[in-house]
Amino acid sequence: MPAAIDHAARRTALAEVAAELVAAGGAEAATVRAVAAAAGFSTKAVTHYFADKRALMLLTYQHAALSSQARTDASQPEGRGDIAAMLHALLPTDPKVERDWRVWFSFWGLAIADPEFAAEQRLRVREFVNRIADCLACDPACAHLSEGARRPAASALLAALVGIVTQVIFDPEAWPAEEQAEAIETALRRITG
Repeated sequence: MPAAIDHAARRTALAEVAAELVAAGGAEAATVRAVAAAAGFSTKAVTHYFADKRALMLLTYQHAALSSQARTDASQPEGRGDIAAMLHALLPTDPKVERDWRVWFSFWGLAIADPEFAAEQRLRVREFVNRIADCLACDPACAHLSEGARRPAASALLAALVGIVTQVIFDPEAWPAEEQAEAIETALRRITG
């Protein structure tokens, strides 16, 4: 009797391999053949899980987004929010965080021309703005923000984070970890007071 295969685990493993390829060489590098070779599988095994490269890229992007969500969830203290910890957890000072950002940036190019990818991008951005707003509502340091001010503050914080990360990814020598931390703290002070 053949061993049972955990299909969800296999899809996740393939998404991890694809994410590494995307981070190193852009979306073009993550072909089904390249993912199969890097994972040690046949192309047929990969196409069992993904009909085509498009499906592979969508799962790779979703996997990176869920990885980022798990990272921010883990940054939060029990029973309250900590917006600074949430944003610091997403600074690309760690190779896995940087990899997830590279996947996200690569996905932008795909989302420009593909309505389904664009919808996925919108969904993830909206979800994250909502998560930031929820964190602001639970962070004692942000208690002074009214309910109506939280969502605009959340959008501004995401914009600041993306701006910082864009500079880090494309000019890493100018953005050591300390500079990243100071930049996000400056954005927090401006937005949350």
